[in-house]
Amino acid sequence: MTTSASRPTSTRPSTRPSAGLFTGLALTAFAAAYAGLILTGHAGVTASADPGASQLSLWGAALPPLAAMALARLVPPRREPPAPLAGLPRERLLKEAWALVAAAVLFACAAPIARGGYELLYPPVKVLLLLVLPLVAFRVFRGDGPKARAIPAPVTWLAPLPAVVAWFLLAQVSPLAPPLSQDLPDPVTLAVASLVTLLTASVLEEVFYRGWLQTRLEELYGRWPAVMASSLLFAFLHTSHISAAAPLLGVASIVAFQGVFGLMQGYLWARYRNIWAVILIHTLSNLVYVPMLLGR
Repeated sequence: MTTSASRPTSTRPSTRPSAGLFTGLALTAFAAAYAGLILTGHAGVTASADPGASQLSLWGAALPPLAAMALARLVPPRREPPAPLAGLPRERLLKEAWALVAAAVLFACAAPIARGGYELLYPPVKVLLLLVLPLVAFRVFRGDGPKARAIPAPVTWLAPLPAVVAWFLLAQVSPLAPPLSQDLPDPVTLAVASLVTLLTASVLEEVFYRGWLQTRLEELYGRWPAVMASSLLFAFLHTSHISAAAPLLGVASIVAFQGVFGLMQGYLWARYRNIWAVILIHTLSNLVYVPMLLGR
């Protein structure tokens, strides 16, 4: 479906008691994750699954995303962000959304297995479940209907920048940023791994969780239920970080860090519809070259 940049946002009804209830439950999950970590004496989370990765304080996990969201709230887009899926049949959007949720859950189940001794399988499994499976589902559910372009061309570029800069300064430059402590491979291996991470994490994850999944959930249920749902599913993308010896601690950690990071990404996507802004943040967060250049 071809969408112009100036297309108005959807007028599809989205306020339902169940949507409000889900938003409240999701907020409770975020609060419970932080409360659980604090009450059990855990002052930080491990942001990376790499061996030797340093811990990130709970302030470092929460403050940069929340500051970026606050700035985004204060800086409106100069043009109304489009609702690219407006007008598509609700039944089709439901099928596509549930297919995406199923793909996310399947990957959350498969990730610990792939990470547990089958590292080379992790990227192809991610591509299969988060790219190939959704594209096949979209084609099947579309039938003879119009194409759904859930990721429109950005209509605003400068408005997201204050949020991006605030996040970068707090998360990467300020004392909240953790030092680079993990062992790094040789330069060639590091370059290849960084390229794979760029494509399968920074780009693919944002396209899947924000561009495809959240956009459909927004059209079906409204902004905040969609942001909450996509951010929690994004947190459980990182189930490989959970230790079998302390599963509740692992769940709390990924919700507190990756979940809140996803919350920021989801809000920026809903606010500005600029996929490149959220990909940039994700890239800066993942690439080890950033802390190397900053001397961390």
